[in-house]
Amino acid sequence: MKNQESIVHVNMLGGFSISMGDRTIVDQNNQAKKPWSLLEYLITFRGRDIPVEELIDLFWKDEASNNPAGALKTLMFRVRKLLEPLGYPTQELVFQNRKAYGWTKDLITVCDTDQFEDLCAQLEAHGLSEDDRLALCLEAFALYKGNFLPKSEWESWVVPIHTYYHTLYQKLIQKTLFLLEKRKDYPTIIDVCQQAIAIDSYSEEAHYYLVYALYQSGNQLMAMEHYHHVTDMFYNEFAITPSIRFKDLYKLISDKKHGITMDLSTIQEILSEGGTNSGAFCCEPSVFRDIYQLETRAIQRTGDSIFLCLLTISNLKGELLKPAVQTRAMDELGESIRKSLRRGDIFCRYSVSQYLLLLPTATYENGELVLKRIIQNFKKEYSRKDLSITYSLQSIIPN
Repeated sequence: MKNQESIVHVNMLGGFSISMGDRTIVDQNNQAKKPWSLLEYLITFRGRDIPVEELIDLFWKDEASNNPAGALKTLMFRVRKLLEPLGYPTQELVFQNRKAYGWTKDLITVCDTDQFEDLCAQLEAHGLSEDDRLALCLEAFALYKGNFLPKSEWESWVVPIHTYYHTLYQKLIQKTLFLLEKRKDYPTIIDVCQQAIAIDSYSEEAHYYLVYALYQSGNQLMAMEHYHHVTDMFYNEFAITPSIRFKDLYKLISDKKHGITMDLSTIQEILSEGGTNSGAFCCEPSVFRDIYQLETRAIQRTGDSIFLCLLTISNLKGELLKPAVQTRAMDELGESIRKSLRRGDIFCRYSVSQYLLLLPTATYENGELVLKRIIQNFKKEYSRKDLSITYSLQSIIPN
């Protein structure tokens, strides 16, 4: 059995550190970025002797140097100085021959990336029980403390490796949450999702399961708050809307779980919760879709005329506005729609720059008048010369 002093433990997920025995060095000095980056490169590709020309091309490709080989020797000296606190001969940790450098092959190097990759590979084995599969998932999940070499994430050689491990991690999250959901282990789902979101704040999968698990745990208010936080974040940060699947989740979490009751007054109070007292009804796209389908069925019987309307905000070239302007303009337009329509009318935010409306009106011309009134009211409250609002409307045809 190898002595612990002859084993090098390296962490690269979520940060960079090297340990031997009870001694550890950690990349905390941003002033020494290049020697740390070289050390990371040597360890990442520790299975081979790395030619001097490769290192020069990597670290001085965009820099003018009269003596790149000398500059590399100086940088390698700084790398060995970083390693001195480990208490092991640095010339043996980073070896050199005439035309190459490399990380030691005499000591065992245990890297968290290898352990993580191995656990993910084990998950693909056939015949694993669900208990064993979940145990492997949670072990791998605990290892992934963050993205690969985050302080060097924009280095050209880091990007593809970061993408590889992050893709493995995303697949791992899906498998872990699937297995936990089958067990209805909502407290663990919440914990896993919160940790995943801390690493990747835009992981829709983690946000979806967090909202779902909060709701199933009886925390409906927290589920609703997080749902609105996520939809706002996607609107404001990326000018995109969450997936249909995520929007459909709203229908579940906006309902309350109740026991059997025979009191219709109580049921009416529950159904009325959250309703506004004035203006049109703004709903989620999934709810709008359901109402649209109901109206389509109804007009088969009644013969009424209902128009589907679309309002779109853009710049004068028909392109999306800047995120900050887009957010303000859409909020103002939504308020203008609410105030301009009747209480019985409905609308929803269909995309980052569009609203959908249902207008019960007899003619196309009357529908146009309503849309022009909305735009006029909007411009009274929010007048900018660099944006445009366009509209279209179409009569709903019965199925």
